Amino acid sequence: MAGAKPSSRRRGEPDRTHSLTVTRPTLLIGQSDEAFRKLLYNFFTIANRMDEIRRYLGARIGVSGPQCSLMTAVAELQGSTGVSVRKVAAYLHVSGPFVTAESGKLAAKGYIHRRPDPEDLRVSLLRLSPEGRKALKSLLPELRQINDLFFDLESKEQFEMLCRTFDRLVETSRWALALVSLTARDDQLRPAMEQELKRR
Repeated sequence: MAGAKPSSRRRGEPDRTHSLTVTRPTLLIGQSDEAFRKLLYNFFTIANRMDEIRRYLGARIGVSGPQCSLMTAVAELQGSTGVSVRKVAAYLHVSGPFVTAESGKLAAKGYIHRRPDPEDLRVSLLRLSPEGRKALKSLLPELRQINDLFFDLESKEQFEMLCRTFDRLVETSRWALALVSLTARDDQLRPAMEQELKRR
């Protein structure tokens, strides 16, 4: 725009004059949030790529990406008696109604068996059917190759640090989402939530 002060930045260099998007000292390098913002963009890229791969794998066996994850979770948790909707929902960090709805669709496809819990008839227990086990098993060779490429880390220590970091982010992101939800419902609750976050 005419009359605007020329920028001293070289082409391709990030603009460091914008307002900070974080205030925690651990997230700032030299009073800049540039590394943090780059981390977020990388996060979005990784999440999108992972979701695309999940959709691809699901399509290979005729289900959606989330349904493929649901089948995998049931396989991991079912034991000898089956697993409850509540446990699957907690494991995947999704809602119980979501698991109920999607497991119903998988049951209609013949991939999952649902039966009442003998100890509590209000609870449904989920188990993979033989067809479901066969479908997941068919994905294993390709899944192993994809995972080995996707998580080509430099050391076991790096992998362990990644696990600890994501465990932490699952917990802290829950508080961030709670803040957003509370603010959307009632702005008067925001100060109390912010004080709680500062104490953490």
